[in-house]
Amino acid sequence: MNPPTIPKTWTKSAQRPLRSTGNALGVWLLSRLLGVPVPWRAIHQTDGAALLAYEHQRLLALAAAGEQVPPVLSFDGRQLTTGDVGHTLEHLLHRIPEAERLPLMCAAAADLAGFHARGHWHGGAQARNLTWDGRRFARLDFEECLHPPLPLPTVQLYDALQLVMSLARFLEPLGAQAVFEVLQAYRRAGAGGVPDLAAFVRRLLPRLQWVARMAGWSSRLDGSREVRRLRTVLDGMRAFVDAPQVR
Repeated sequence: MNPPTIPKTWTKSAQRPLRSTGNALGVWLLSRLLGVPVPWRAIHQTDGAALLAYEHQRLLALAAAGEQVPPVLSFDGRQLTTGDVGHTLEHLLHRIPEAERLPLMCAAAADLAGFHARGHWHGGAQARNLTWDGRRFARLDFEECLHPPLPLPTVQLYDALQLVMSLARFLEPLGAQAVFEVLQAYRRAGAGGVPDLAAFVRRLLPRLQWVARMAGWSSRLDGSREVRRLRTVLDGMRAFVDAPQVR
């Protein structure tokens, strides 16, 4: 007889800041490069108990709204314990065949658009904070206090950008068309209910193109995986902003 499986749980402690001052400065600078000027006070969070309480409240509110998030099992002000909601999208993309990756990435983008159309935002929409159990996506990690310091549409656009950039390593082998399809999946699923992603990307492109040109001045950087991925994303973004709007 097999012993019963013990459900996996995860516990976060209040005994740590969200990020170091150096990392916070890097995020602050990057946010301005990307045209999402996150206020310093929203980035440099050092009160672990306040962050944990904030995440606890967001999890409860999203669960009450019917969204897929880890269930809160306990919270005592210093520790937050949640249930498990499956493997992350990043984990799965490393392990499934390449031919299966693009449909799953497009599905993730469409799911994020639906989440946004229902009036929500994530704040940490990278592939490592998204899970897939074969039927539905769920979202993890809600420590980032980006709204209301930033308007809801701005944070939602930042979510979409975070997702696409976090998928770059899986998109690059598939080419710019794959980037285009992921962006189109978001736009189609959120038509009429999400901010204008194409307009945001159009404003962002010159900034990212400048980064790519700067990298081209260094033979070491020019051939790096990171720059190849960035150029693939840029090519896909250019195709996206030039494509007709989907109504």
